Amino acid sequence: MCRNLIVTAGLVFLMLKHVRLRITPRVGSALTALAVLFFLAACSNFSQPPVMASDFQVTLFTGEDFRLSDQLGKKSVVLNFWYPSCPPCRAEMPAFQAAWEQVQEEGEDVVFLGLFVPRGFDSEQDARDFVQETGLTYDFGTDAGGMVTQDYKLEYFPKTFFIDKTGKVFSSMISALEAEDIMLKVRAMGQS
Repeated sequence: MCRNLIVTAGLVFLMLKHVRLRITPRVGSALTALAVLFFLAACSNFSQPPVMASDFQVTLFTGEDFRLSDQLGKKSVVLNFWYPSCPPCRAEMPAFQAAWEQVQEEGEDVVFLGLFVPRGFDSEQDARDFVQETGLTYDFGTDAGGMVTQDYKLEYFPKTFFIDKTGKVFSSMISALEAEDIMLKVRAMGQS
């Protein structure tokens, strides 16, 4: 819905510019404020009820199984979808590692899971090599059949879901995150 609103607003702006309507500065300001208000209302999730995260099971790079529903009532989950040849994915990995180390120091009940999504020429071995070369110590697995990616309706990478202990999606973000951003979400999720 948010994307549709952005496209529609862009088209209306181009149409108004093409038509060259004479709009006074006062009316222009009012229209701009109204457009921002509509945009924020459409793109925020304030009015949407919390969504339950889809359950899934993957095999971790360590060989152990990870099932999201096994975490319910015990730990929150930071689920990051990525692939090795994605520049923003690579760029955010040190931030995830730093946040993971901070979570460990503070004793937070949170699991970090980097879920490799096969794309293009990237193989699971490429993902494993990248994790080893960069010294990442949190959990990693592969969405081998693409079912988790499909269930979570991924369109862009990297995307991170913050899932609370009840299994609800607390927040999701499409961008390369900084350690501070990750920790703010983890702490807020722990207080909800």
